[in-house]
Amino acid sequence: MNEMIRRIDPPEMPVGFRSAGVACGIKANGENDLALMYSELEASAAGAFTTSKVTAAPVRLSKKILAGGRCRAIIVNSGCANACTGSEGEADAVEMARLAAESIGIESGLVSVSSTGRIGYRLPMEKIEKGIRFLAESIRAGGNKNAARAIMTTDTHPKEVGIELEVMGKKARFWGIAKGAGMIYPQMRVDGVPHATMLVFLATDLEVKPDFLKSALDLALDQSFNRITVDGDTSTNDTVIMLANGASGVRINFATPEAELFQVALDYITRELALMIVADGEGANKLIKIEVRSASTRNDAKTAAAAVANSLLLKCAIYGETPNWGRLLAALGYSGAEIEESKINVSLDGVEIIRNGLLTEIPKRIIADKMKESRLNIIIDLGLGDEDDLYYTCDISPEYVDINKC
Repeated sequence: MNEMIRRIDPPEMPVGFRSAGVACGIKANGENDLALMYSELEASAAGAFTTSKVTAAPVRLSKKILAGGRCRAIIVNSGCANACTGSEGEADAVEMARLAAESIGIESGLVSVSSTGRIGYRLPMEKIEKGIRFLAESIRAGGNKNAARAIMTTDTHPKEVGIELEVMGKKARFWGIAKGAGMIYPQMRVDGVPHATMLVFLATDLEVKPDFLKSALDLALDQSFNRITVDGDTSTNDTVIMLANGASGVRINFATPEAELFQVALDYITRELALMIVADGEGANKLIKIEVRSASTRNDAKTAAAAVANSLLLKCAIYGETPNWGRLLAALGYSGAEIEESKINVSLDGVEIIRNGLLTEIPKRIIADKMKESRLNIIIDLGLGDEDDLYYTCDISPEYVDINKC
């Protein structure tokens, strides 16, 4: 991390932001299921959404809201995705925004909406209306620490990161929360056709123009959330929203040293949240980094890394801690990237396992010890050029099937 950036533990929100989470009864288990994030000042805003052609009502609404580059609040529910719900779902998303805006005294056009949970079911709007009243009371009192828990579905723990940095002699903060454990293969665009779900909410008290924020978020996505996969399934609800309210009194402009520091900070916080999502993959035991080097093009490197990271056969083998590396070679072969089998070299945490397209004769004990580690780094050298890329993934276990069988 840049020496000018300090991680805050426990995380603290930037100046001028508040958040809260409550249980309103959407989830049958009684856990928190409704969250509100709020800026005391009108903020610049940018968002990135799923590229799936089947999109949830809140995604379509938030895309319209954020097109104006301004936002002050985000209302989020878990337990119901409000996806594939037709015109009624559209009306429910609009009503969520209206209720949240009314409760905190702002315009509904400055409220974004997100939902996550089961697809195809209507939101229980009576419960949500009561929950929003409780949220507003908490926000007015300063908020609480429950927002990160309220957006969870199959996550095993909340995901939250806060950092502080010094810019132009003043302190500033970045903060973010995320949810995601299954249905994770984001393919997101800041300005594109709008893609359990990945939700990410980010905030900073630095002042930036909306165009700057969109550009910075786009770059951050490319090295974080667009480089992770749990199961190869892209959600109907994937959303990343970032707000910048300027409460620190520091303004960042394009093409300055401060802009570079802004990007470093945003890259750091998005990458940390992305890794938390993969490490918490449904039923996962191992976090796996797939690096592809020496590809002929950057796109080939990305394509090859994604194919290996999404290979269910390889992910099963890694769960079983069995060195069935033929599955890795097979994934490279069907990836669509330019491949010459005889030039492929692969290593696992520094141990060469494939040389010139052939499996090496490594003692079983060495590989067995490596495979027991909770973090694995697989480096694939294609021997065809100078381009590289990577993906983060996890293993697939019987628990994943158990979670998703209904």
